Amino acid sequence: MKSCLIIVILSCFFNWSYGQLPSEAIDSLIKFRVINAKERPALEKEVKYIRGTSRANYRIAILGGLENIILQKRFHVNPRTTGWSFSYRNEHLDKASQDSTNISLQQLLEKIKKSGLLSQRVYSYAQKGIESGDYVLNFQLIGSLTEMSSRLEWLAPSRLLPVAAQLHKYGIVSDSSFLRLKNDINNGKLESAFELNNYCKYDRVFDMAKYPDDPNVWLEQMHRDIASILPGLDFTDFSYTEIPDTSFSIPGVRFKVSLKCNGRIYKHISLPISNYKNPKGKISPEDIFTEDFYRIFNKILTDQQSPYRLHGIMFSYTMNSEDIRRCALIALKNEQGDVFMKDPVMSYMMVSMDDYDSNLTSTKIDSTMSGWKRMGLFAHLSETDFSKALGDAQAADPFSTSILLSNFPDVIYNLHDALNGGPQLAYINLLNHLAKITHGEFTPTKAIQIKKAHGIKLQYVSKGKIHSYTFPTTYGWMDVKFPAFMNNLSLENNLAGNFYQLKYDDAIIYLTKKQHEYALKNKLMEFASTTKKR
Repeated sequence: MKSCLIIVILSCFFNWSYGQLPSEAIDSLIKFRVINAKERPALEKEVKYIRGTSRANYRIAILGGLENIILQKRFHVNPRTTGWSFSYRNEHLDKASQDSTNISLQQLLEKIKKSGLLSQRVYSYAQKGIESGDYVLNFQLIGSLTEMSSRLEWLAPSRLLPVAAQLHKYGIVSDSSFLRLKNDINNGKLESAFELNNYCKYDRVFDMAKYPDDPNVWLEQMHRDIASILPGLDFTDFSYTEIPDTSFSIPGVRFKVSLKCNGRIYKHISLPISNYKNPKGKISPEDIFTEDFYRIFNKILTDQQSPYRLHGIMFSYTMNSEDIRRCALIALKNEQGDVFMKDPVMSYMMVSMDDYDSNLTSTKIDSTMSGWKRMGLFAHLSETDFSKALGDAQAADPFSTSILLSNFPDVIYNLHDALNGGPQLAYINLLNHLAKITHGEFTPTKAIQIKKAHGIKLQYVSKGKIHSYTFPTTYGWMDVKFPAFMNNLSLENNLAGNFYQLKYDDAIIYLTKKQHEYALKNKLMEFASTTKKR
């Protein structure tokens, strides 16, 4: 009985550490007229929802529920169910109005503090914010209290010290930095998980607002700043071109970057960057959130046979507003990267997935693409189209064979693209695209797909003969029997070649028997074990 009592007391202590139990805190909010008695059920419902959908303690849940209650009272909408968000950036009051508002906000802050909902640290921060005129509305203040309380709760020594220990154990934080980090955590100096960057080796923070707006300046400067993370990445002959991007409904551009390092030219094409904010299409560094410019240097590190790779760092919600405009990169060894894939570190920071295969050197990739050309994979392309595709492939991230091959038109087909036209046309799309990568050898016509009791029937005409195949769809559009369709397609249509699925991907390629044997002999491709040999 005594042990049970101790557990209950400890549970209450950890869930409610500032003096009052949840019901008593709500009683106090009613007593101090922050809410009225009729609003209590609504607040309790909000608290229950927040507690059920997050790891927030009661104190933070009550603050979050209070914010929603006041928002609903003011705007008659529920931000949780409508998805609305509110911005206060353009809200400015004259001095007299701000002074009057500050008095009201200070009174509200005192009431919430007396209700046992705030730590002294959060209270002090909020008080300074009021004095600085940071708040113009009561629910803006309460929202800030909720965010600060949640963030600082996650930065408590009991939670953050195990993170620091793991970073130190795997050499991501040095001995001296670890001592400094432990002291700062215990003294409550960290206000954001983003500040962990200040203690990690080979880590660099990028404040996007400090770069000039001109891409002719900021793009090269950013690359030079990235190159400074590790020795041996200095470069010359930097240049770039902008490529319009239409992969999304919002207009954007990609930057194709070229630079020389250790006597070799390296290229990289960035992810699409939206330029909808600027009618002239000019990209400002502040428009960039997390991009992949650093990956050009991973190509260099691979060629150098370095154990390190650069990674983008993603942080949890334990960040403050100042961190949003900044991003960070870190150089890690393979085993160090694994630390960010599991708790406790993963709850605070994760890193991008980047390849450590030291065999994928530039020389190896060039040799592989030359082998593809020799086996006739690009015979259907004009010299102009081939040159462009080759340049795009050299600038791509070499994560897999299919990514490199995807730069060459009509060489492979990714199965997931069949759904782009909707499930009503998935199998027709699949058939037509498979026909396309045979370059005229397979020419099906009159393709239709018909819904059956437990699947979809695909029917088409080829060489004057009607063919059909029923796809079981009980477990998705690509059932476990799907490889049977791929295995028999070339046999049924008497094709000279066969369709092969590439290993690790859902990409399909069409090869003659001679091409397939050449690819295997020269290790130009890896194939999945789903296609029967003919």
